[in-house]
This record gives sequence, structure tokens and C-alpha cells, in this order.
Amino acid sequence: TLGCSVVSYYVWCHEKHTSNRIRRSLQLNLLCVMIFVQASVVFACYLQWQVYHLINYDTFWNYCMITLLGLCAPEACAAICEYFTSVNYAPVSWIAKDAHLGMIQVVLRGLGQGFASAGLPSVVNLIVQILAFQWEGFYGLVLLTCASQACTGWQATLAAFGAAVNNANRYVHLTTVNEMAHHRANVCASIGTTTSHNGKCIAGQNAFFATTCLLGALMADKYTQAGENFKNTTGQEFSEFTRAGLLASIVFTMLFLANTLSACITMAKSVVSHCKDNSDVVPRKDKVFPATHIRPLANLVSFASIECFRLTISPMIQTFGAPLVIGQLFGFKGLLMMLSGGNSVAFSLNMFLINSGQAWDAARKYILFGMLKDEQGNVIGAESEVYDTLGIGEQIGGPLEDLCGPALNNFIKFVAVTSFVTRDVYDMSPAKSWPWGMVQIAVNFALVAFFKWGLTITIKYLEAALKKAKDRIEYEEGTAMLQELEARDRQIEERMQERGGPKKDDEEVQLF
Repeated sequence: TLGCSVVSYYVWCHEKHTSNRIRRSLQLNLLCVMIFVQASVVFACYLQWQVYHLINYDTFWNYCMITLLGLCAPEACAAICEYFTSVNYAPVSWIAKDAHLGMIQVVLRGLGQGFASAGLPSVVNLIVQILAFQWEGFYGLVLLTCASQACTGWQATLAAFGAAVNNANRYVHLTTVNEMAHHRANVCASIGTTTSHNGKCIAGQNAFFATTCLLGALMADKYTQAGENFKNTTGQEFSEFTRAGLLASIVFTMLFLANTLSACITMAKSVVSHCKDNSDVVPRKDKVFPATHIRPLANLVSFASIECFRLTISPMIQTFGAPLVIGQLFGFKGLLMMLSGGNSVAFSLNMFLINSGQAWDAARKYILFGMLKDEQGNVIGAESEVYDTLGIGEQIGGPLEDLCGPALNNFIKFVAVTSFVTRDVYDMSPAKSWPWGMVQIAVNFALVAFFKWGLTITIKYLEAALKKAKDRIEYEEGTAMLQELEARDRQIEERMQERGGPKKDDEEVQLF
């Protein structure tokens, strides 16, 4: 936090500090944290080797190298993703420069860069996990996971800094026309966009390593209960149940994405419907900005919070039901394959979604910051047609980058934790448990359908019934007529203010 404050100070006082230079300063701070962690591990392992004689020379070096891989792997993935999504590198400029070809070109270019940026981090994960397992087996994977978490606190601070400066950039552009203030805000936003996106990349990396570690613990516990040595397990036999579990990992991941994205669309429709002809969310005319927006925003946030909570129930039930269905329908080995395959699918899809969305968003900021120029060297600004064309990418990428991609981290971790907690429910063979798996499919389908559609219908029916009862009571008590008279009085007052203050009696004569 202190480092981020110093960065902001330098941007304010020294215009020569470009966003790229400040970004390198932040990375240098992160390098210092990594060196400190690595030195601490080397010292602790050295004591275990030379003083306490608990490990040998080979184990000492294996521990040190695995820790180094765990520290470097998340940052390597973040650097790869930053290259494809930052305004300071060529891939984002390609999207902006080709935007004059039309919206289709913008969408295809963003998807292509998303696929490329998702493949390279997956290769990094593959290499470091193979090396860690070859050196120290399952314990090597656990140590790799712990090492990857070492710099998470600093990355979370940078991500929070990014969110803050992005909001500050919007605030500056909405409230002032000072060019110097705009320049400083753009510099901060350029850094903040990168750091906040790197936070999402690191979160996906940590989820991948943590799920791998939990998968090993699940297998070790189950095989130990069965009287087998889990360390001798080098793979799963290729049976119909393991194939089904591998396929189920893709199916459940795609169903979760579909459920989450449709919930986003439903949320957007609900907000539009709530704001339409609703005076509670309209800025107040009797106040001065920003007081005009405080109460309307509070009402809107209250409605959106309740609606979001309702829409999260269906994906949660689907996530919770995935291991129960697969574990009982295809046995424990099918469940292991679902977790293993789902972890890889979720990570790759996460990288693809967040990088595609961020690339589209950064391409629009590339123009907003005045970095795109025509053949004559003139700046192409936010008032151009190219800027409007890039808006389609930002509209598509927003839900992918901020919702679907990060949601996959929670999905795979929740599936892994649920599998570990319910491990005693599953048998190695599904010969006896498959009927319960069929029951789980029916129950989960019914619950998902109810909370996705049935709950909305039920709430609307109850609201209509309550409104009808309220209207009947008001009609019987005569309050409905009084409310109509008060509403008419308010209309008269508004017309008086709009027309320069005619007399109320004259206005009433005109109305009647």
C-alpha cells in the first residue's frame, strides 16, 4: 500500500515518469519480495540439511528449486497475459489499428489473442508441475502450491490499487476539463488496468495450484483408507468410468459458464426493468450534485444486491451437485478424472476469457489515451468512429473478464472442496451407487430450474398478489384518491418551476 502511494505521488510531481517505467518499479518491488521469500526458504532448508540432518543434499536442492518455480510461475503467467492485454505492447495496438475494418474484425482479433494468451500460461503450469512431481512427488506439488501463494498479498495490493485508480480516472474525466489532470489520470489508469488484470491472472494461477494440491490430498486419503499406497499411483486406468469423468469435467464447466452468463443477462434485464419509470432511481431535483444521486444510487444498489444474491443460488447448487453426481454415477476414479480435467479446463478458459475481455477494453483505452494516430500523425481520439467500433468488444468482454472468467476459479475450488468433504460417500466402483447418482441428477436439475426460473415466477406472483391486496385496501379506505390528488399537486408544482413560476390557481384552471 505504501509503495502504491509513492507511485501516485511520483505521477503527480514528475511528468517524466511514464506508466511503463512506473510499472517496472512495481515489478522491482515484487522481485524484492520474491528474493526475501527464496532466501528464507534456502536458509530454513540449509538448517534442515546441515544442522538437524533431516534431509540430504539432493532434497535440499529440490526444495529450493521447487520454491523458486512456485515463486516465478505466477509472475511468468502474469507477464505473458500482460503482453497480450496492456496498452504498452503491440497486440493491443493491433486491435485498435484494425478497428476501422469493422466490428467483426475487432471481435475476431480479440478472440484470437485470447486463445494465444491462454495457451502459454497452461504450458508454464504443465512444465513446473511435471518438474515438481518428478523431484519430490506429491509433496513437491504441495510445496509448489505454497510457494505460489507467497506473493499473493502484494499482488492483491496492486490489484486494489488498480481498481482505485481506474475509478479515479473516470471521476477525473467526468468532473474536469483540465488536460494535465486528464494526462495524470490516464497514466495512473494505464498502470491500474494492468495491475488489476494481473491480479485476476494470479488468482487463476493460485486456484489451479490449490486444486491440484487438494486433488492429491483427496486421492491420498481415499487410497489410504482402502489399504493401498497412494505414492505408487502413477495414473488411472483408461476405463469407461474415467473417460466419462473426463468428459463430465468439460460438460459441467460449460454448464456453469452458461448458467453464470445467462444470470448476467437476467440481471441486466432486471435492472433495466427496475429503472424504467421508477422515480426512486431518478436524480433528485431539489438537491445539488453529488447529493442528487446519493439516494437514487442507494435504492439501485439495494435492489441490485438482492437480485444478485438470488441469481447466485442456481450456479452454487450446480457447483455443489457436480461432485455428488459424478462421484456416485461413475465412482471415485471418475470423480478424480473430473477434478483433474476440470482443473485444466477451468484454468485455460479463465485465461482465455479474462485476456480477451481485457484486450478489448485496453484497445479502447489505447484510443482514449491518445496513443492511436493516423498516417499524417494526427491523434485519433474518443470522438472518432473507430472508438465507437471498439465499444462492441468492450461490451462483449466486460461480462467475460469480470464475471465468467473469475467465477471459474470459485467453481473449480468449490468442486474440489466439496469432493474432499464428501469423499466417504463415493466407492471405487459405481456398481452400488449409480442409482443414487441418477437421483442426484433429477434433484439437482429440479433445484437449478426452480432457483433459475421458478423462484422468479413465484416472487412475481407473490408481488402481484400483495399489490392487489394493497390496492383493494387503499380503495376501501379512500387513500387511493388522496394519493392521486397528491400526485396531481406535484405535477402542478413541477410545471410551475419549469414555466418560471405561474400561480398555482391559474395552473389548476388550465388543467381543468
